[in-house]
Amino acid sequence: MENSKTDRQLYYKLTDHNLGQYLIFLIIFSIIQFFAFHGTLKIMEENVIEKYLEGKVYNSGQPISILKDSRSTDKTTSYYSSWAIDIYIGTPQESRYWFNPTLSLILPISLFSVWVTLIISSFMPTSLGLIRHKIEREIIHVLDTIHYKIHGFYSTDENRELMNEIKTADTRAAHDFAERWNILHEDIASLQKVLFWLHGSLSYKLFHPWSGLKFYLRFYFTEKYSNVILGLVYIGAAVLIIIIGMRGLKFIPSTQPSLVFFALGLEFSVLLTYAFSVMYSRSDNETEQDKNKENHYSGNYILSDEFGNSKEIENLLRAYIRSPKPEKISEKRE
Repeated sequence: MENSKTDRQLYYKLTDHNLGQYLIFLIIFSIIQFFAFHGTLKIMEENVIEKYLEGKVYNSGQPISILKDSRSTDKTTSYYSSWAIDIYIGTPQESRYWFNPTLSLILPISLFSVWVTLIISSFMPTSLGLIRHKIEREIIHVLDTIHYKIHGFYSTDENRELMNEIKTADTRAAHDFAERWNILHEDIASLQKVLFWLHGSLSYKLFHPWSGLKFYLRFYFTEKYSNVILGLVYIGAAVLIIIIGMRGLKFIPSTQPSLVFFALGLEFSVLLTYAFSVMYSRSDNETEQDKNKENHYSGNYILSDEFGNSKEIENLLRAYIRSPKPEKISEKRE
């Protein structure tokens, strides 16, 4: 992270992204998608269709009859949008299918490309990497939140001392920090891991590629977009039900399964995204514990800031309640 600005100044600077970061992210995504798409097509043609299904693919622009067993209208093949696939050639199960590889595979391949781009972008410098930019922003935000809980005001420096305390903390110290700062221990552990990742060498980052992304998913993405992802899951399920229903009613021929593959790919992609959001989000118990800690802390903060530690105040109040009242003491003396 930059050292020329205070944490608050750097945080506000990191809330805005520049156009170059988006362009670089888009370029990396496009390159990965291009190679992943063509690699997948080659694997499908050579290994899945020709070897496993004992078939042959026609996709070089030649005209091929639509149906295998009759003289029907010819259809021009295309490498990206129209494959004629003959499977189980020379057997009683020989048949011809028409396959649109772009429609069928674009969503799963795009999802794979996005995840690889996220990892690459997290390794890049802040000025170039969109995800690195977001991760550092959330690190500063979490550190500043902890600083506010400890001191009652936001940090005016880089919080180096606080970062060093968290990085060098063992298990017992991490539990002590969680208790003193009214923070979940899991959040302290996640912050500790991402600080090691942030200040680690390139080799360390390569062996721990998910550390930064897990932190970003836990503290920002899953909290802000969880409902959007869940909505996409339902949309994908609805599309799949409609297309499977149309296939059952014979509106989609069995020899042209591309639309079915598209629906399956859509549901697979959104379900996988939802699975990652659930894996790296806070559990319901953690969320409830965090709310309880926040409520307890906010209820005692004014008193603790004015008169001292909240536990000391609580002990004094209990002592006062248990002590005999003045009236009763005077009665005993009389």
